[in-house]
Amino acid sequence: MPSLLARLLLTVWCLCASPLWAANTVPDNAIVLNDQTPVLEVNTPIQTWIDEGSHANIDLVASGAARFTPAPALGHFSLNKYNTLWIKLRLVRAPNSQAAWTLNLPLPFVDMVALYQLDSNGQWTVQRAGDTLPHSEWRTKGLYPDFDLQINGDAPHDVYLQVRNFKQVGLPIRLATGQQRDGQRQVELLSLGLMLGALLSLAALSILRYLEHRKAIDGWASLFGLLVAATIAQISGVLNAFLWSNVPELGNLASSTLPVIAVGCALLFIRNVFSLFVHYHRFDRFLSSVGWGTIASVLAFAVMDRFVADRVCGMIMLFATVVGLIAVFLSWRGGSMVARWLMLALAPQFLGLIYMVGEAIGMLPVLWEVRYWASLGIALTVPIMLYALSHITHDRKELVVRANHLPTQDALTGLLTAEVFQTHLEEAVLRAIENREPLALVVVRVVNHDKIREVFSDTTGEQCLLRAVVKIQRILRDVDPAGRVGTAQFGLLMEGVSTRKALTERMVKLIASGLIPLPGLVPEVTLQFQAACVLLHEIPVPAERVLDDLSDLLESMSPHTRRPIRFLEAVPTEASELHTQSPSD
Repeated sequence: MPSLLARLLLTVWCLCASPLWAANTVPDNAIVLNDQTPVLEVNTPIQTWIDEGSHANIDLVASGAARFTPAPALGHFSLNKYNTLWIKLRLVRAPNSQAAWTLNLPLPFVDMVALYQLDSNGQWTVQRAGDTLPHSEWRTKGLYPDFDLQINGDAPHDVYLQVRNFKQVGLPIRLATGQQRDGQRQVELLSLGLMLGALLSLAALSILRYLEHRKAIDGWASLFGLLVAATIAQISGVLNAFLWSNVPELGNLASSTLPVIAVGCALLFIRNVFSLFVHYHRFDRFLSSVGWGTIASVLAFAVMDRFVADRVCGMIMLFATVVGLIAVFLSWRGGSMVARWLMLALAPQFLGLIYMVGEAIGMLPVLWEVRYWASLGIALTVPIMLYALSHITHDRKELVVRANHLPTQDALTGLLTAEVFQTHLEEAVLRAIENREPLALVVVRVVNHDKIREVFSDTTGEQCLLRAVVKIQRILRDVDPAGRVGTAQFGLLMEGVSTRKALTERMVKLIASGLIPLPGLVPEVTLQFQAACVLLHEIPVPAERVLDDLSDLLESMSPHTRRPIRFLEAVPTEASELHTQSPSD
């Protein structure tokens, strides 16, 4: 009986321990592909070997001649144009895992990546990608290197990555199931499409503004928007995939030069938008020099080794970004509200650029997402710049409109001048005579204007005239002309007013509103209006003398009269004498 119990306990222990034993059979450093975790990024130590001189091939590497050593997956690898990095990954499927898997490196700028793995016949197959290769040689055409994994069965599989790049690089390696990877590609393309579409729309808007206003700054804004869109498309791999997919040399060079040119053009555009020369003349000249110097620095790629030129341009781009931040801060300090929003867009670019420079020299860990956040910050500068430009254009247009109106409008009140109002009056009187249209003419005077100037000041007197204009415009329609015909006298033309009663009601409202005191002044200041009126369709007084007649009527009124509204009466006509013939005639 005890032996039977012991056998039963041993059987139970074996059954319970079998999963643990199976789990422990996973080889060391192996990456488990589990369908329950469809996306993962390699962050455990990986086996690496740098081939100085780039002489080894896959057979030599797989035979054991390569001396692989463990290295951090997100570390930095000292690459140059002469050596090659080999990475060995051991992959194993989890039990009951059936999904197809992919491997990708989200780095559009890497020169060349090749994935080697054994097929069912024991032969090495290779998939290649990189910005030095035409897209026709890529296994999967996309924005960055993307490969299909052939992992069959539950046995561990060794795959090898061969990486070449002209400078030090960190390699984020991502694994995903085929279905999940398709979803990632769709999200990436949709996000980039929306961003680039918005930038192209803003560039098109600038072209329309240029065609309408013929301002050179609008044309430069359109070119700046196109340049930023091209830079983001290059950083994200869109141009490599769709524009120069068969000319990889251009794409390889554009990845290093376009961001530098974009930063230089951004400085020049900031200089023109914020007009720093008004308060910071020397800094404005310095900003212009830095902008043009940044653009010219890309010529270093023609005379220097690419690695050296890339470092030089990187330092210049970092310095130019700092100068741009200073320029935006000075504009913000000068009261520009747009500069505050532009600072929010430039700050992520500056931080991202610093991080990428620190990452390139090995001081900071690899974080591939930084490039996409920096791209988003670059994209935000375009609508903010155009917003600032629209403000400037609007202000300039207002100045032009005001300058064009100076010959026709009174400088203080904004009403028509006496000469222009006389022209409107003559045309209105002619229409009233020919078409019998109702037309009323009123001359309004602020009676106590001189007293206000004497007691308070000329400034208060001008403020009272402005208040009077506001109150007068409240009783007029938008199409009714009004002009300043004296120091404190205003002429009003009201078409469609046919009766004295209707006109009197309007004048009563005006006089009553003038009795409301000006807030903030002690003692209180009120406006005393008097009005001389005439219905020109009833009394057709000639236009050249009707204003004088109404002014005379105002002068005949006492400042304290109880009848502040008077109407011009028709001049009575006397009967002429009849001449009769005498009988002698």
